[in-house]
Amino acid sequence: MNEIDTFFHKYGAVVEGLAQAAEMVPDNKILFKPSTDSLPWIYLIFHPSVHWIILQKALEGNPDHGFPAAFRAPENRVKDGKEAAQRIRKGWEDFQTYIKSKPEGWLQENVTAPWGEKMRVMDILWWLYEEGTHHRGQAWVYSRINGIKPPKIWGTEP
Repeated sequence: MNEIDTFFHKYGAVVEGLAQAAEMVPDNKILFKPSTDSLPWIYLIFHPSVHWIILQKALEGNPDHGFPAAFRAPENRVKDGKEAAQRIRKGWEDFQTYIKSKPEGWLQENVTAPWGEKMRVMDILWWLYEEGTHHRGQAWVYSRINGIKPPKIWGTEP
């Protein structure tokens, strides 16, 4: 298994966990946040998928990729957990298709990330994995605060 296959496998599991978490958010709790400085629950779960849109635009050289304002753009909002889960899964499929369409060697190229840092494309993808895992963990905490048992992610949970 090469590096991109490992990424797709590992991050795909994170993405599916986020989609499952979105499906569990009660409609009357989508805007729940544990403190005034926290992100609303559904926004916290959905926003890693907005990264894929921003990143694809940036990798295509589009200077109007929208970082960071795109996270609050109306077209990047969802009305409920079901819609969030559907858009997360579809967005992940589209992003994988985009990555797979690139020529060999592209993943090793140095590009400017949306936040301005020069990095290898593959390193930016691993940053996505890190960020998605972070948000999945936050979503699990929100679930537990609201008395909901989150989906299993390690296979060792009770």
